[in-house]
Amino acid sequence: MPAEEDCVRLLREVRWPDGVRCVRCSSCRVVRDGVRRRHYQMYWCKACGSYFNDRSGTVFDNSKLLLRVWFFTAFLMQFNISILEISRVVGANYRNFYYVAKKIRENIYTSQIVEKLKGVVEMDETYVTAGLKGKRGSSILEGRLSGSGEGAPTGMISPPS
Repeated sequence: MPAEEDCVRLLREVRWPDGVRCVRCSSCRVVRDGVRRRHYQMYWCKACGSYFNDRSGTVFDNSKLLLRVWFFTAFLMQFNISILEISRVVGANYRNFYYVAKKIRENIYTSQIVEKLKGVVEMDETYVTAGLKGKRGSSILEGRLSGSGEGAPTGMISPPS
């Protein structure tokens, strides 16, 4: 596994290639304000007064696992190694690595969806009924009005370019 300092340096380079920006207001008026857990630089935003560190606002935020464990897990997941095997190799709890793998997969999926749905997006709605089993005397159209409190299933697609 790589050293923690190398992982933190890589995270800074990838996250802020043009300099540190505030997580809350995106201001560039940020100053260093100490170190957290010996590795993570703390920052203070002069514009909004918020404090944040290198991991704030990322998938790694609010996790007690070291950054090198996250990176190593993501690296091993590329080769379709099971979470159980990863937890055995690292020597930690399976539940923790299940959480890490879940977060990594969610963020990869979300970034792919956001990339696909850029620009103009067409949107439509549809109603699907499976009959009125157990609802005697009710109309088919009842409950479809906007006042019912339930929304219609929607779908989105980017038109081909």
